[in-house]
Amino acid sequence: MSSPTRSVSGANCALVTSAAIWALSWLGCGRRLRVVAAALALLLFVLVVGPDASVQRAAIMGAVLLASSYGGKRSVALPALGLAIAVLLIIDPWQAWHPGFALSVAATGGIILCTPALSEALRRLGGIPRWIALPIAVAAAAQLACGPLLLLLQDGLPAAGVLANVLAGPAAPAGTALGLAALVAGPVSYPLAHALVAAASLPARWVEATARVASELPGARWDWLPGVPGALLLLATQTLAVAAWMLATGRITRSGTRVRTPWRPDTLGPRGLRVGVAVLAGCAAGVFVGPTLVAPTVQRAGVPADWRVIACDVGQGDAILLRGPTAGAGEAMLIDTGDDETLLRACLRTFGVTRITLLVLTHDDRDHVGALAAAAPLADAALVAPATIEDAGPGRDVTRQLERAEVPWQEGGSGDVGATAGVDWVLLAPDRRVAPATSNGASLVMHANAGDVTALMLADTGEPEQAQLASVVSVQQLAADVVKVAHHGSRDQQLGFYDHVRAELGLVSVGAENGYGHPARDTLQALMIAGTTTLRTDQAGSIAVLGRDGGENGGGALRVWAQRGRAVGGDQ
Repeated sequence: MSSPTRSVSGANCALVTSAAIWALSWLGCGRRLRVVAAALALLLFVLVVGPDASVQRAAIMGAVLLASSYGGKRSVALPALGLAIAVLLIIDPWQAWHPGFALSVAATGGIILCTPALSEALRRLGGIPRWIALPIAVAAAAQLACGPLLLLLQDGLPAAGVLANVLAGPAAPAGTALGLAALVAGPVSYPLAHALVAAASLPARWVEATARVASELPGARWDWLPGVPGALLLLATQTLAVAAWMLATGRITRSGTRVRTPWRPDTLGPRGLRVGVAVLAGCAAGVFVGPTLVAPTVQRAGVPADWRVIACDVGQGDAILLRGPTAGAGEAMLIDTGDDETLLRACLRTFGVTRITLLVLTHDDRDHVGALAAAAPLADAALVAPATIEDAGPGRDVTRQLERAEVPWQEGGSGDVGATAGVDWVLLAPDRRVAPATSNGASLVMHANAGDVTALMLADTGEPEQAQLASVVSVQQLAADVVKVAHHGSRDQQLGFYDHVRAELGLVSVGAENGYGHPARDTLQALMIAGTTTLRTDQAGSIAVLGRDGGENGGGALRVWAQRGRAVGGDQ
């Protein structure tokens, strides 16, 4: 679920104050006494919940509104939000850098400014009852306000966010009410408090299930430019759409006043105004459709479907996809994840991978497992490297993440074999009988057979591991058509090792202008001497090996597709 759910803090504060006011109204207490009681209830709620930024913002807004109500003034939400922001930033200016604070403020501002108009539009144009239109308008307003900020934190547009927030919205106050009731009942009756806590867990589970199901819906996240450019583009698109709507409804005109005709409904006014609305709306629609529909469609139209090995461009890290000719639609193996969730998701979408039948995590370095959160929801099972002698404690971060995602896992070692996604594979290292000293020494080395293409995945092995591998594994077991060059092509290699592999193609997964000097000149020279053509992700983008000329039984050269630059064929 998207971050606009932070606005639920305001709903919880409103629930507490409303409950206090309702109770004292039922007892016949006066307005000022009700306001004081609501303020005390709000203070107790903040003390119990804790000093979260969204709770503080909602509490200060509530206090301002209660104070104005105490003095008989009309409560206005937008000035209250402004005062809350000012007070919080005076107390702690560094909150301005916190994403949670920015999302909370943006969501609340969007709800205050946009909800009335959106709700009215849903009721008038769609005939939707108020009790349905209002929560949809609240969720949509929060989503629109937070959209550009969310692009700075995660890739793509959460298209299912509004649906998720609407479905989860009623559960939040229910859980709050039951949780507070359990807190009050605790000192009086433990069995009652325990029952209330159990009841409060049901709304929490509903929220969790809603988020999980919504995120897995088809089209739950739309393609969009990542980072600051994407945020600015989305902000421009929303600005154009809002301007078109304001012109169409007469909220702004060339004269700056609203146009009304007695005894007649509002119209778009003169032809020039109608043309302005059409131009603004068309520009907004065009800018929106480009990144979400046109660009992905064009890009995927040129992506080959019969690939066997893919080196995903994930920057300075590894993420290798394998798939055999008998794999099901959308199935693949994934070896490592890289450290950039945005880039990994983009690669999976580009090549149509929707199910990872086996996720292989060769070792625990961040540039190989840092984007695990993006891959785990798609994974059926995982194979992880053995723990090193440096590892301590009850569990590793990698295995804890897999367990939280409910992905079954096991440690791998030499001699393990398997078949998945049309790929037959065997692990050549590390030796199960020896605890690895370092994470690179724990690297899982895999030899895979994907139809007419064989591949050797060397992870981050260095000179000692490669020397050991060459001494215990036969040349026939090391030979492969494609080799994933070890450790991003670093200098730490047994340079003669690649003579044993005799690969036709070497894939170097490396970040552009990285500070490590990868790939090293000596390593590239050794690959050339071994007769291996090298392709690098920093130069070619994602690289797909399609198989051999002549089909499954052909003996031609490997065909290669590169994301940037022309494809490389067997005779080129």
